[in-house]
Amino acid sequence: MTALLPTRVSLYDFLFEDTLPIDAIFADIGNVSIPQARVLIQNGIQAIISGLMAYNQQHGGEAVLKKLLSRSQIKELRKYNAFNLETMSAAHQNGNAINDTLFGSTEIQKLICQKLAEQTQLTSSQVRPLFGALSLICLREIAILADYAQLDAQEVDCWFGLQPQFFELNRIEINKLDERGNANNKLLAGELPNFDTNWHQITGYKQPAISSSNPAEQIPHYAKVIGRTHQTPLAHNLSTDNNQLIVDNANNSDVLTFGNMPNISLPYQRWLLQLAKISDIYLSRKRLKVSPEPVQPPSRPFVNFGFLDTSNNKENQNVSSSLDSEQGSIPFWRNPVLILLVLVIGGLSLMAVGKYQYKKSKAIDTPVEIRKMKA
Repeated sequence: MTALLPTRVSLYDFLFEDTLPIDAIFADIGNVSIPQARVLIQNGIQAIISGLMAYNQQHGGEAVLKKLLSRSQIKELRKYNAFNLETMSAAHQNGNAINDTLFGSTEIQKLICQKLAEQTQLTSSQVRPLFGALSLICLREIAILADYAQLDAQEVDCWFGLQPQFFELNRIEINKLDERGNANNKLLAGELPNFDTNWHQITGYKQPAISSSNPAEQIPHYAKVIGRTHQTPLAHNLSTDNNQLIVDNANNSDVLTFGNMPNISLPYQRWLLQLAKISDIYLSRKRLKVSPEPVQPPSRPFVNFGFLDTSNNKENQNVSSSLDSEQGSIPFWRNPVLILLVLVIGGLSLMAVGKYQYKKSKAIDTPVEIRKMKA
């Protein structure tokens, strides 16, 4: 059993880990210290996600894809395939325009900048352009992720609908429990602070109530049919890859699924697993690490995984081979394709013969008529 942590589909966890390498260049372009830049980034991400959730709540997933993630500023920034001073300068120049669309009113932006200024001990005028640049970078990263996963409007709505679970997740407690159980396995990237839900009061996002249902109850019927009826625990017989890919060494099956995490319930859907795996691949590339522009753009992540375990795969192969053998034992004159082919060829042949006979009779009758007229 191979399991991905549910936090791979968390916008907050994704952006926090994705933006870890940009502290120095962020501080340089804003003339602030690196600790101030880090505080601004980690708190600004929370404000941006809260604003994005409010935008989706008001306008829907289709507007998020077409009117927000497809804006010219984001398309322009996506032309850069590396992160450096040139990329940061482009984000710094165009960030305020994207904030006008994301938050809708200047009053909300003022309140956000004031709160960030208090947290970073900067002025609102210093925070505003940096916060705009951060918004543009974050929305670009989300746009790339949605594009690679080929999400439609309904899937975006579902994806965003899962986020409140991660807003309420006590990451500090989870990491403490994990350190007791497995000191070499950090479930969450870095020193990720808990999400401050007070941002919702500023952005206007109305967080829905989170149901505390058992994740096993949400497994759809097709998942039970193919045998995926359980979740993988995260603490027994596990080894880690990139801190997020969990492999159960006691089970050699090829099933990819989500690991079980307290108070997190995710549906077993192919697009969501694909999104989580693409997020894992994308973060492993560290696209926001400072580097020169590459000669060739990076390739799109390729996701190839099995949904059935080894025994089911063998059964399916046996069934398919038996069907092939049954089909091979059918006499060729009973094959419907051959019968249809013979009928078509026979019909065309009859038409050709008829047309030939008609032309031949015409050629014989014409000289007789001409002689009669002359006589």
